[in-house]
Amino acid sequence: MTKAITLKNISHSFLERSIFQNISFKFTDQDRICIVGENGTGKSTLLKIIVGILEPDAGRVEKLGHCRTYYVPQEFEKADLGITIEAFIQKYASTAHFKKAFAISTQLGFNIGKVLEKECGSLSGGQQKILAVSVGMATEPDFLLLDEPENHLDIVSRLELIKLLQNYRGGVLFISHDRLVIDSVAEKIAEMTSGSLFLSEGGYQDYIDSRLSRIAGLQRSFDTEVKRIKQLQAMMPILESKAFRGKETASYLKRKAELQELKDKHKESPRAEDRKTKIRLQGSGSTLHDGKLLCRISEASFGYPEARGAIFKDLSLDIRTGEHIVLLGRNGSGKSTFLKSIMGNLELTQGKIEWAEGVTRSYFDQHAEFDPTQTAIEVVISLLGCTDLKARATLGAMKFNKEKMETKTGELSGGERMRLRFALVFGVKPDFIILDEPTNHLDETTWQILLDACNTSTSTILLVTHDYEFIQGLESKVFWLIKNQTVRERHKDLEEIIEELR
Repeated sequence: MTKAITLKNISHSFLERSIFQNISFKFTDQDRICIVGENGTGKSTLLKIIVGILEPDAGRVEKLGHCRTYYVPQEFEKADLGITIEAFIQKYASTAHFKKAFAISTQLGFNIGKVLEKECGSLSGGQQKILAVSVGMATEPDFLLLDEPENHLDIVSRLELIKLLQNYRGGVLFISHDRLVIDSVAEKIAEMTSGSLFLSEGGYQDYIDSRLSRIAGLQRSFDTEVKRIKQLQAMMPILESKAFRGKETASYLKRKAELQELKDKHKESPRAEDRKTKIRLQGSGSTLHDGKLLCRISEASFGYPEARGAIFKDLSLDIRTGEHIVLLGRNGSGKSTFLKSIMGNLELTQGKIEWAEGVTRSYFDQHAEFDPTQTAIEVVISLLGCTDLKARATLGAMKFNKEKMETKTGELSGGERMRLRFALVFGVKPDFIILDEPTNHLDETTWQILLDACNTSTSTILLVTHDYEFIQGLESKVFWLIKNQTVRERHKDLEEIIEELR
């Protein structure tokens, strides 16, 4: 018997702001559906409503048959950070699922069976994600709901996740911004935009074609109604004059109300949702050593005092102006530690890192926190020391509208806070930028903004990402491979790098 979950006229609001209205759709235990859309459109909220974590303001969720669901949230639950891996499995599954969970986690690159007594809070973001996904899949629910399951996973783990989801026996409803994951797994795409949900058959390219067709239809309606606005505006002085003399007052009031309604409805063209704002990156104004040595790393080693052995040792590398360096490695290999060492946030155990004189640097930290009581505009003004006008331009490049600029950071979505971090990094116009997993939580538009920014930037960029399509789209790239406590430059294509990482 086919099992199904049906959403009927689901609506939800947050702090009196409507997130989505009257959403209805059905999915079965045979479906593979990816939910896409810009950050803040309610994708995660919808998943939580489906599994019963949140109650909708209106509408209902109906289930056909005895439907077992399992939900893997976007980030690891804070309440579970203090328990061991063994306790986590017992909490969300049972001892009967241990063997299955061990096998799945091993395939994803982290054998949880070997570290059962380790606390979840001591794991890296990728290890936490592998644990959560492995336990969820091991319970073999009828419906597996995943919120950005690829986040924090290295590029090899992402490819293995694709295989697992392709072979999963049950319905899969997932949120993702990784184009390779979407195209490889999804058979339908559900786009959330403007408070509504639009379902299209097929993979990612089919969704893009459907979306462009829908926008074109909206534009035609928009153009027709704009023409009507112009007609009414031309008529209003005549009607107003007649009404003033006591003639055709009802007609005047009716046309006036129609005009106002159309104006309110057409403040923005439907094509606006498909525009991609590009970040205009500029150099610091320095003509600094173009094409010359920017930084030299000599015989560098680092290890934490409490850890056994070094994270990396005896590294010797050069960074030159204008390079786009992609740093690749498995989860737990020390990528973030290496980046922090380059920025000087961690002191080397031995060796040295020398920078050319006058180099300005900016570091994108995916975990940076903000004062939740400050608005986005206040954060930018405070941290960049700029004017209100400059701060608004900087946030505007990351598609913040006026309302979001003046929203407290504690009320922004996870993706919106990532955009704020971007604004701070690019807003200082540095010579050298480090981007540590910047593609996590990025919606389609911001993903494209970042790719365009990297490809057009004259800044030297050192980038850690596991997004296959993003790496492929990056121009003029050099690979650095971190493996076996060392980092080496590799002049190979991406497929060869992945095989070496395996």
